[in-house]
Amino acid sequence: MTCAWGFETWLQYVDGFELRHFCAFELLNDARGRACIADYHRKVIEAAVAQGFGVINDGLHYRASRDWGDLIGFSRAALEEINIRGIEFYREIAKPYDSPETPMILGASIGPRGDAYNIGRLPDAAEAEDYHAEQILTLKKAGADMVSAATFSSVQEAIGFTRAAQAAGIPCTISFVAKGGRLQGGERLGEAITAVDAATQKGPAYYTVNCTHPTEFAAGLSDEAWSARLGGFLPNAVAMELLSLCSLGHLEDGDPKELGGQMADLARRYPQAHVWGGCCGTDARHIGEIARQVRAVRQAAA
Repeated sequence: MTCAWGFETWLQYVDGFELRHFCAFELLNDARGRACIADYHRKVIEAAVAQGFGVINDGLHYRASRDWGDLIGFSRAALEEINIRGIEFYREIAKPYDSPETPMILGASIGPRGDAYNIGRLPDAAEAEDYHAEQILTLKKAGADMVSAATFSSVQEAIGFTRAAQAAGIPCTISFVAKGGRLQGGERLGEAITAVDAATQKGPAYYTVNCTHPTEFAAGLSDEAWSARLGGFLPNAVAMELLSLCSLGHLEDGDPKELGGQMADLARRYPQAHVWGGCCGTDARHIGEIARQVRAVRQAAA
């Protein structure tokens, strides 16, 4: 499977949108915005399908939760409506490409309650469960196949998110930001995964790492028992401070072929991993190259 997150950078620096508080979801109310998001995702899907990969279609819902909606003037009813429309949007885009060989999954990546790039007060597990439950229940009602916690940096928030998904009866995954092998809260990646599993009876279907470059997160990987829970990687296109990458004024897209090679190395090391995507700065070129090189590794190992 492939997956493309962080396309907010593309919308800002290639398509020229000003995203209020990084909220891409409100572009569903803008004709050109919808067209640009659809074009981005279709190209990603086509790049993946060309290599025989299915796609987890998500990303729009990243900040479509209560606190962020309040900041840009969305009522509770308007926020619920646009969450549902986001799933319908992905369903329409993905349907023509769905097949047994290239399944199209309807997902929703959900960001943390606070700012993933400038950590302030972190919610405890109970608060996080209460907060995320509202959006997760809406997405379940809309027909989402799964929900993913994206760019999480708090073990407690990951626990609360998982419990909210468990209560809603929808599969979930957790994606941590682990630059240098540590969350911004200080925990090592392995410690964070172990803690969430212990608190939720291995609630997440799997874990991923996103929004950092392989040269930044590889140091935190290992072959210890917890690494068997790693289900994929969604790297940034380049190694750079998160805040800098999102405030440059232009897109840093790196070298897609080089990134594909780095992901292929991870595919050799972690044969159980099955989600190969990208985050900030990546587009169909990166997804296509990652899929091509990971596919070659899998075929060689077969």
